[in-house]
Amino acid sequence: MGRRLALMCGHKPKTKSPARAVAFALVVAATSRAHAAPCCVSATSFGVGRLLIWEDFAAGLQLSHSRVFGEWDQSAHLRTNPDGYREGVTLAQPWAIVRLAERAELQAWAPILVNDRWSNGVHQIAGGLGDVGMASRFQLVAIGEYQGLPSLATTLGVVGPTGRRIEQTSPPLFAGATGRGSWGGFVAAETEYAHIPWFVRLEGALSLFAPFTRPDTGQRQQYGPLVVSTFSAGREVVPDKLVAAVAMTGEWQRKIKLEGAEVQQSQAYLYSIAASLSWRASPHWTLLWVVSDSLAPDGFGMNRDARIGGTFGVRYGYF
Repeated sequence: MGRRLALMCGHKPKTKSPARAVAFALVVAATSRAHAAPCCVSATSFGVGRLLIWEDFAAGLQLSHSRVFGEWDQSAHLRTNPDGYREGVTLAQPWAIVRLAERAELQAWAPILVNDRWSNGVHQIAGGLGDVGMASRFQLVAIGEYQGLPSLATTLGVVGPTGRRIEQTSPPLFAGATGRGSWGGFVAAETEYAHIPWFVRLEGALSLFAPFTRPDTGQRQQYGPLVVSTFSAGREVVPDKLVAAVAMTGEWQRKIKLEGAEVQQSQAYLYSIAASLSWRASPHWTLLWVVSDSLAPDGFGMNRDARIGGTFGVRYGYF
């Protein structure tokens, strides 16, 4: 489904002995002072952000809507919607994070999607529960923990088969697909460097999916491995209050398998760009606005929808 932007919540730096950073310094050159990135959190492809160092748990809700303007076909050409056809996707995703230890957190999320399709006077609106997920996040190096070094964290997660696939939808327009509808697991890594008022962040994940039996054909199908990577950068507009950021995400997926054989031209990729504003309204509350776009010149995607969308998110942190 649509791609979602992630900005990390920062905290005040704690400087430790330089000797403990030697192993990291071999691969990451020490530069100017590291500071904490301002607090801003939204759901991500690999989890739901992270807790502030003083928080016990956090919860939030993400609301988004995107319009589908066409599809990137098997030749990576954009095929715009025919006259009289319109389509949109609406998402409501509650999420929560609970601290298990100083550097370990447990996350969970449950997306609900609604798909609307309109074609020459015929319309269909359908939706339901998407693919729910759970993950554990481990903060190996916090932002500002070692002077001059970026943060480093890993996330391990699982996604359940609670979504509805396209072959499980109904006439007249077959609206209502809400997910992949198969078990999946992922491993992700993220690193961020902040020097107030600026920060940059890089994250990537590998997802693998279990095979399942299609109800319409009885065939065993398996989605190919999926790699997703996001680079984002931003700065404080108002210190400790307002942050502006931009991001670019790329995703690449191998071919689908049917009965163990690869389906030709079923591989997919997509690039999308996004811009966001995050406002820390109080020590507990943060609001987020995102505009995203995967509608671009030919070659920007393959076997994926071309969309423009907007997101509003709200986060509450308890301490």
